[in-house]
Order: sequence, then C-alpha cells, then structure tokens
Amino acid sequence: MTDSQRFEYELNMVKLDDYKFIVDFNEDSITDLLMDESVDILGGEGKGPTASMLLAAAIGNCLSASLYFCLTKKKNTVNELKTKVIIFRERNKEGFWNISEANVTITPDIENTEDVSVQRCIEIFRKYCIVSSSIEKGIKINVTVKK
Repeated sequence: MTDSQRFEYELNMVKLDDYKFIVDFNEDSITDLLMDESVDILGGEGKGPTASMLLAAAIGNCLSASLYFCLTKKKNTVNELKTKVIIFRERNKEGFWNISEANVTITPDIENTEDVSVQRCIEIFRKYCIVSSSIEKGIKINVTVKK
C-alpha cells in the first residue's frame, strides 16, 4: 500500500425522534445502531450510546486491536485483553463542551511477557491505530448543510 491510497467508509443516519438516530453502516453483516443523547439533555432518553461514547469506544477499540495485531503478528499468545477508556469533557473558551482528553488503560494477558517482541509491540502499537493518531493530529472535517 502506498501513502497516496485513499479508502472510504460511508454511513447514513436518519433521525427518529428527539435525539435518537439510526446509523446504517451500509454493510449487510453490520447491524444498524441506535444512538441517543443521555437523560442529562432535554429530550435524550439514553436508549443508545452518545457520540462521545462512540468516540471513546473507537479510540479504545482501535488501540486494543492495534496492540493485539502487533502481539499476534509476532507470534505472542494473547489469552485476554481488557481495555478501559475514560473521556473527559470540559467547556472551551466560548463555553461549548469539548472532549479534552482520553485516558486508555489496556491490560493484556500475554503468555510470555518477557519476550522481547512484547516490549517492542508496547513501544510501537500506537502507530497502527489510525483513530487515535488521527484525533491527535486533528482531522479535517468538511460539513455541508443542504437546504
């Protein structure tokens, strides 16, 4: 794969009521996802994950999968892998909420933790995670509102 290759994922969302949206990932094998706002928001019922929760899940999943990929590529046996993600939100200078930080703790159960490849994977696995590296660098987001 070259640096000039570009891949595309397309999904569609439809508002049901209040803050509930159905997300269609355009893949027959992937079930549609119901998203909602928490009960803290007027009209939110907490019937599905919020966008912030999905962002936390995307970060945690990508980092976990990246570590698993590296470890298993180097023939390490991973019996279990647990991940905890805590995201923090705070108001910016203009008073709007923003995700300001994410703390990710990954706890793998690896058969041979002394293997030199385990330490090497721990050093480099973040480079495999396109989600966290993209967020850290900033992602250009183009928005169009059609009337």
